[in-house]
Amino acid sequence: MSKDQISPHEGASYRLDAPVVSWRDGVLRADDFDDPYFDVHDGLAESKYVFINGTRLREKLCGSNHLTIAETGFGTGLNFLAVLDLLAEFPNHQIDYISYESRPLSADVLAKAHAAFPSLCAHSAALLGNLPPRWPGVHLRHFKDGQVRLQLYYGAAEDSLAVSDFHADIWFLDGFAPEKNPQMWSETVLSHVGRLTRAGGHLASFTAASAVRNGLNASGFSIQKQPGFGRKRDMITGVKTGNAAALTRPVAVGIIGGGIAGASVAAGLRHRGIEATILDAGPALATAASGNRLALQTPRLTVDHNDASQLSASCLAFAAYCSDQAGATLADKVISLDWPDREAVRQDKFRSQFWPYDLLRPVDVDTATYVAGMPMPVGGVVHDFGRVIEPARLCQYLAGPTPVIIDADIINITRHEHGLVLLARDGRQFDFEQIVVATGAELPASLHQLAITGVRLDITAGQVSHIPEQATLAPLAAGLSFGGYLTSCHNGFHDLGATFDRSGKGINDADAFCQNRDLLPPGLKDLLTHLEGCLGRTSQRASTPDRNPIVGQLAEDVFVLGAVGARGFTVAPLLGECLAAQVALMPNCLSRSIQAALDPFRFRLRRGL
Repeated sequence: MSKDQISPHEGASYRLDAPVVSWRDGVLRADDFDDPYFDVHDGLAESKYVFINGTRLREKLCGSNHLTIAETGFGTGLNFLAVLDLLAEFPNHQIDYISYESRPLSADVLAKAHAAFPSLCAHSAALLGNLPPRWPGVHLRHFKDGQVRLQLYYGAAEDSLAVSDFHADIWFLDGFAPEKNPQMWSETVLSHVGRLTRAGGHLASFTAASAVRNGLNASGFSIQKQPGFGRKRDMITGVKTGNAAALTRPVAVGIIGGGIAGASVAAGLRHRGIEATILDAGPALATAASGNRLALQTPRLTVDHNDASQLSASCLAFAAYCSDQAGATLADKVISLDWPDREAVRQDKFRSQFWPYDLLRPVDVDTATYVAGMPMPVGGVVHDFGRVIEPARLCQYLAGPTPVIIDADIINITRHEHGLVLLARDGRQFDFEQIVVATGAELPASLHQLAITGVRLDITAGQVSHIPEQATLAPLAAGLSFGGYLTSCHNGFHDLGATFDRSGKGINDADAFCQNRDLLPPGLKDLLTHLEGCLGRTSQRASTPDRNPIVGQLAEDVFVLGAVGARGFTVAPLLGECLAAQVALMPNCLSRSIQAALDPFRFRLRRGL
């Protein structure tokens, strides 16, 4: 593109439409649809009558310890709160709750709406305390210690449904009335509802409009009219025709690797009731590449906000949430400075666009200085969900009570009729039905043991320098990114990184420090004055030619999460949940196109081999 050409993405907006709401007679209304969010007399009673009872949810919970509930129109979250309330009767049951919302409400509006239902106050507090940021895409949140997993898709329902891939047991069809919000009830939307429903699955809706009934019939449902709630004469219920296939979930899964990838998978499996064991070659969790003192969580955004960019935003929102929950957060903002020149050019393009404010916030030098707590040489963009974290604390939090077997250097993997046998260098053997390979830079060796080919990986080395506490940097209150990164002082040292060595071997600490210092913008470089006792750490990391991780199934009983590169602490927590869902045969919140972009064999598939 020449200098005179305007980028087709200039002026692009990646923000959500704001809801237009008002209160009338104490009830929240959507003014742009001229419709209330729930029944004007008793919204909770309506929710229980139409959706809880209409889908026979209680009966289904009695017959299964896991259900997937999907919903069109999250709204105030009242249906979700009603489900949380019902689960008090089923403390050992799991729910994946998948909901679509184009105009998410603010926490203040939700709190006011929930105030009308005091019996739900505890559930309301849990929801309000775990709301994701208002960014387009999918957001994952846990409730009841992981018993309930809420997947919120923000954006147009038709677009989000088109890329979704799951099988719901129950649907709550709860958009605004069809005559006022026809997009939510289009033939396309209803066909996706059919595609995403398991045979034998139930649905319910407050509307009995003939176009909706006909659309659902055409999508494979048997639809019946039922007496409506309150003043509404009719509602509908439905059942997806066909015979449901039996699901067999694994009982015991071995996770090879105890870094951020392995710990994230362990968390995901634990949340889904799957027994897992971590085996690590080191003396403890997070001793290889995940063993750095500090790490930054930042997004990898693109001007066209493609699949990788959208995934990065969703991963950042979840990673920051996990770090905060773990008490691993040391700084709750990262400033990406306009340095070096290539970064300034890229961020200039971002400034011509409209991004969610707390995802990417352009700042001038004065505002950058205010956010950083000390003078900055240039402006840039602030990532308000960026974090400086303690990796060890986050890994321990994610691994939780999962058993960890240390000094387990796996040198051979064989199969028998009931699963896989893992042989450690010291002679110990371990049996599992399935395994997840999360061995970081050792991934090529693991794939060789499994005789798996067609996965393209690069191994590089990165060296971080540990700079003794600098009085000149004492006020620094945010992480800084500039082609390298710099942190505030923690336990006597600042972290300055990181080199990039394609040989994968690394260099000596002194040369690494010089390289890392040279990454700093002018004005910051001169602040490093007291350097006696400067140390360093070298880590190897795996990546792919397109810089996307690999996530998915390698063989019938083998899965992988790896090649997370230098952004493992940003991407692994959400990807670990998604891989665990795949192992457990439960809903995966990644779109079909993103799953394809993470396929371990994608390079072979692209060549048509």
